[in-house]
Amino acid sequence: MTANASIDIAAAEPLPLAEPPAAPEQSPLAGLARAMRGRWLAAGLVAAVIGPAFAFGGYVSGVRLYQSGAILRVFPQESNILYRTGDDSVLKTFDSFVKAETTSVASNPVMDRARAALAADWPALAADMTASDLASSIEIKRNDSLITLNTKSRDPAFAAAKVNAVVAAYLDLQAEAESARSDVRLAELQSRETDLQARQADIRRRTLEVGGEYGIDALAKAHVEKIAQIDALESRRAEVEATLAAMRTTSGESSADMSDDEIMRATLLDRALADLNFERAKREAELSTFLLRYPADSHQVRDLREQLAVIDRAMAERREQIKVLGQTGALTDTSGANAEASQAEIAALLEKVTANLATARSEARDLNSKRAELAALKEEADDVRKLLEETSSALEVIRLEAGRALPGYTAILSPATEPAEPAEDSSKMLAAAGLAGGGVLPFAVALMLGLLSGRVRHSDALSRFGHLVPVLRVVPRRRPAASEPDRLRNALQLLPLRHPQPPGKTRVLTFARLDQGAPADDALALARSFVRAGTRVLLIDTDLSEQGITQSLGLTDRPGWREALLDQKPALVAMADGLSVLPAGLDPRLTDTSAGIGAIRRTLADLATDQDLILICAQSPANSLMTELLMSASDLGLADVQPADRKASIAAHILRLDNLPRQGGALVFTHASAGDPGLPA
Repeated sequence: MTANASIDIAAAEPLPLAEPPAAPEQSPLAGLARAMRGRWLAAGLVAAVIGPAFAFGGYVSGVRLYQSGAILRVFPQESNILYRTGDDSVLKTFDSFVKAETTSVASNPVMDRARAALAADWPALAADMTASDLASSIEIKRNDSLITLNTKSRDPAFAAAKVNAVVAAYLDLQAEAESARSDVRLAELQSRETDLQARQADIRRRTLEVGGEYGIDALAKAHVEKIAQIDALESRRAEVEATLAAMRTTSGESSADMSDDEIMRATLLDRALADLNFERAKREAELSTFLLRYPADSHQVRDLREQLAVIDRAMAERREQIKVLGQTGALTDTSGANAEASQAEIAALLEKVTANLATARSEARDLNSKRAELAALKEEADDVRKLLEETSSALEVIRLEAGRALPGYTAILSPATEPAEPAEDSSKMLAAAGLAGGGVLPFAVALMLGLLSGRVRHSDALSRFGHLVPVLRVVPRRRPAASEPDRLRNALQLLPLRHPQPPGKTRVLTFARLDQGAPADDALALARSFVRAGTRVLLIDTDLSEQGITQSLGLTDRPGWREALLDQKPALVAMADGLSVLPAGLDPRLTDTSAGIGAIRRTLADLATDQDLILICAQSPANSLMTELLMSASDLGLADVQPADRKASIAAHILRLDNLPRQGGALVFTHASAGDPGLPA
């Protein structure tokens, strides 16, 4: 590309996107090395500082632990049990006894008593200790008939005191349990026997409350009599209902058959009354005999009196029935009696019989309920009696076995002593761990930051877009060479064209950022480089925030790009070095969202007169809607990328940078660090 070459604004549509080239295979460690690029020195310096600090902290925080232990031995009651052959039941029993004693040493009662003893003797060290803390600090193991106790502590005397306190608490509890062990089962059975006797007495009391002066047999007899009374009352009610119905349906004349029926019923009731009278005489004779044998308030006398009362009520009912039959016969006679009065008397009699029947049924239900409850109490009493007999038999067995001894006993084989040397010293180990951790941590943090960073740090991060938009130049951050704008200008001139460009055409180059802001200084330096090469350049500031070229050149009071888009003819500002500048302008009517592609193309065509190159300084497409329109009206799009830019923002706009300009786009990586791979060695 020469300095006077130009590009046709109405060039053909851009070519379709090229397929990205296959990426060469890289080592899995290449990504880690790339993430650590530029961070090695900082991570090393931090590691050199915090590594010794962590080592010192680990050495200071290390502790010396002293170990102390005691040994208990369980001796069998029977001698030579280890040498018996043929019957190992005694040996198994002794082995189970040793296991039980090992569990007893580690039990919570033992630990709680030992903790109380330590709190009294060592208040400074054991004041906040709990039984679970003490149990977790002591290791208790069983080896055949030996029980070993081991513990560690920073104080050697306290280590021995903990073990001795546990051993003393275990032996004290064992001695206390020895005296009560033989009576434990006996006390349990005696308590069970007492409970059963109390239940038996309660059943008797409930039986008396339910039955009162009547037993279950008397209640059964009374219930049978009550059922018979109910049957008689039901028959009587049926007779009265039939008589009342006959009186209401007849004209007042009686029938000879009906009179005969009434006479027969009265005869039967009279015979029943005679039988009841005979039974009453027998009960009175028995009552006279019982009064001679028993006191007047005994249950036998009360039972006979109750039976006499039942017979009296039955006789009264029979007399009432005979009376009613006599009245019924009189009412049904063919005499001149008042029929309505007779019907009223029969209806009253029916109501009385019905009420007596309801009362008898209620009394029968009460008697039946008492019978059922007494039967249940009797069954419960039988069960309690059987359990009481079994408990008494078990008590006799326990009394016979109370004198048998346990399979063995425990004695101290070796008490705990105060250790002279520490068993563990973690100072050196923690110092080495702190040094290693402090040395590795900064590198791990740096690697994590590099892997998780969403920013562009070096120019090779843009290589994945190289098949679409190449990176023309990499400009260092520290003291860039004065020739960097000229080198960028040469790279732009040597960039291959996608479409042929007729000579004489004015080129339009849009220079923008892909992330944030506008490349004001770089655009101004590139424009002056083209001017030094003899190219007529018009620099347009389209940054409507007026913080870019317009501000740096002091042209904030001049009309410019805004007015040009509104069909005005602003005057170009001619600089001393031959550069023409069109500032952002003043008219507030034009905003970033009100500019159209037609106005932009028309304005650029008007400004192309007497110019070889139009260099547009634009904002990022993320901040300005006008930038994409400017790109589509340009021959070439140039994007400024810096290490602080976000990868996501660059990837989002890279396709537009490639597709919108006629000749495609290119990247320039500025403010690169000293170790950037794109810089020359």
